[in-house]
Amino acid sequence: MKIQTQSLFARCGRILGAAATLVSVPSAYAQGGYNDPRVMIQGFGWESHQDGRMRSASGVEYEVHWRHKWYDYVNSKVDELAAAKFDVIWLPPPSQGEGAGYHPEQYFNFANNYGTDAQQRRLLRALLNKGIEPIADIVINHRNGSGGWATYKNPTWPSSFICSTDEFWKKALSDLPNPRDRAILQAGKKGAPDSGADWEGARDLGHSNPALRAEIKKYLGLLKKLGYRGWRYDMAKGFDPRYIAEYNYASKPSFAVGEYWDDNAAAVTSWVDGTKWQGQSDPALKACPAFDFPTKNKLATYLNNSQYDHLPALSFHDGVNDGLIAINRNKAVTFLENHDTGFPQKAEDSFKRNEKLMQGYAYILTHPGIPCVYWKHYFDWQYGPQIKALIRARKYARVNSGSYMKTEVHGNNYVAIIGDKPTESSTLIVKIGQGLEFNPDSRVWKLETWGDGYAVWVRK
Repeated sequence: MKIQTQSLFARCGRILGAAATLVSVPSAYAQGGYNDPRVMIQGFGWESHQDGRMRSASGVEYEVHWRHKWYDYVNSKVDELAAAKFDVIWLPPPSQGEGAGYHPEQYFNFANNYGTDAQQRRLLRALLNKGIEPIADIVINHRNGSGGWATYKNPTWPSSFICSTDEFWKKALSDLPNPRDRAILQAGKKGAPDSGADWEGARDLGHSNPALRAEIKKYLGLLKKLGYRGWRYDMAKGFDPRYIAEYNYASKPSFAVGEYWDDNAAAVTSWVDGTKWQGQSDPALKACPAFDFPTKNKLATYLNNSQYDHLPALSFHDGVNDGLIAINRNKAVTFLENHDTGFPQKAEDSFKRNEKLMQGYAYILTHPGIPCVYWKHYFDWQYGPQIKALIRARKYARVNSGSYMKTEVHGNNYVAIIGDKPTESSTLIVKIGQGLEFNPDSRVWKLETWGDGYAVWVRK
């Protein structure tokens, strides 16, 4: 456990005089550059493509009716999203594929289990008209065949795009009912070895092949024309991060983030560093952000166990219990849950429907990093008003991905002072915990929003 012991709150009332200087917000961003003030929402859950009686990973039955209706449903919430001041929405895989779309089949077919091509386009137009940037879930580590294991259409791709290490090449001919698959296997025109982790559910794609990379850039270009402005890269462990750098450089997304699923902050940092596109004046600026799994997992442990005095460890870089926000806060996309980490993909959610969830949002929505809210929490669990109030406080205080911060523990309460700049400043204070040991100077600080176990003040 780490605690920063330097006293700071005794002088909160006199930092920068009567008011903090507010930084100007740039009008354009590139892949989540420095001091990014945006707030994101994941615009779907695992159930969003399903219909009927379903069964969770733990065997619990549930019933949903979203198949082919999800795009229209999100469209009905666009005004609410804009009123809450969300800047970015992460939408599900845009192409036709199996189930939720994470085994894509026809990249150039934009009708899928979430709705029709026309419904998807209408949603994108509505979001853009409200100033909300849609980002697409990009699944390019692997691809399913259409009617077979390795038979591709729309677009048609050769078998040389399939990694030589893929399990397809180890199949017996008798295991392949599709005659085209048998012919491909017998021809043996394999691609290069995989440059990352294997995925046995579909054919792994060999990104070292420049012809494949050209096809992926074409795909990203089509998505830009469709209305998307950025990318969430699925299974980023599956291929070398230098290819992410190339795809971002070619497609110029307004925002991009990688799913490098790892609890080790140093490993996630190494992946972010691997996405730097060399030859630019500041390669680190254009490095791709990553979801902050280390912060998410430790935050769930500490909050669910009321270990508020452990929270300084997440943002204090010393190699012990670090979150990504401790090492590279400008490239950390913080979150509490997503479609993979909770129910029904897992036996239960990381955060239950209780006060601990809002304590978690009080943390990520007031801290550096780029926070991502989960759709289920905002709409289904009806925490929208409380989350909206936290977003309002964040934006009023001009907190951004690179903001200054210091932390302190008062009894069992965690207290953080956040600034609008990466140098010392003070525009927001958050307290998380059930005690009453801390209150800032009311002549300087206004209590902006509060809930069970958290309070947020902004500088008057």
